[in-house]
Amino acid sequence: MLDNSQLAELLATESTRAAHPVERALRRASRRAFLWEVEASQLAREGRSLTELPGVGPYIEKKILKWLEEPPPLSDPSPLRRGFLTLTQARLALSESPDWLQAIHGDLQMHTAWSDGSGSVAETVEAARERGYEYIAITDHSKGLKIAGGIDESQLCDQAAEIDTVNSSRSRNPRNPAVLHSIELNLNPQGEGDMDPASLRRLDLVLGCFHSSLRRKEDQTDRYLAALRNPDIQILGHPRGRIYNFRISGRLGKGIRDGRGAR
Repeated sequence: MLDNSQLAELLATESTRAAHPVERALRRASRRAFLWEVEASQLAREGRSLTELPGVGPYIEKKILKWLEEPPPLSDPSPLRRGFLTLTQARLALSESPDWLQAIHGDLQMHTAWSDGSGSVAETVEAARERGYEYIAITDHSKGLKIAGGIDESQLCDQAAEIDTVNSSRSRNPRNPAVLHSIELNLNPQGEGDMDPASLRRLDLVLGCFHSSLRRKEDQTDRYLAALRNPDIQILGHPRGRIYNFRISGRLGKGIRDGRGAR
């Protein structure tokens, strides 16, 4: 029986032969297949509609049902789509190795409604407490990334007051994780941030990330080394910059990819 990963590949492949707007719908369904809560094959066995799944309408449902009934030949995914796990695959792996989750004590990259997240700081803390975390870092985007609602120095200061209020509640509820004040600092191609360094020095830690010029084909080792040398950041985030079926990598030089550049 085809799993969600294989269905995602079939949807992506089918999109290359389709005309707009069907092509766009197939590509969207292919991406969303990785976040489906259940296997599509399970829904089909239970006689439930596949339109329960995000990105699946009646047209795509018919295609998936046909594939499930008569699985077509499958080829290896292209490099653009290789090496990704679906939500169901990840959950299965965790269920088979429960000690992995027990080893996780916190999360150092979390977005809230201050930028492109959906919850408040307090709601984020509540979700972290339910997962048994001891600490979290609030890393909303910085001002240069307008598309993600990046915050400026003044908003960063206001956010600090909210985090202080939440942290003060730990005396009443010791199970609440400690909240570190951080930011996902937008880096330019020279490895420089977009915020006043003085505002960053008041934070517990700074996560630095590239969000632009990620499709360059020439070697990018120098700019990643420049980011590592930037005294304002302590963590370099998503260094490869992969996006399923869209971007294969951040085109890093071999020294960064195999770890030698970090030394």
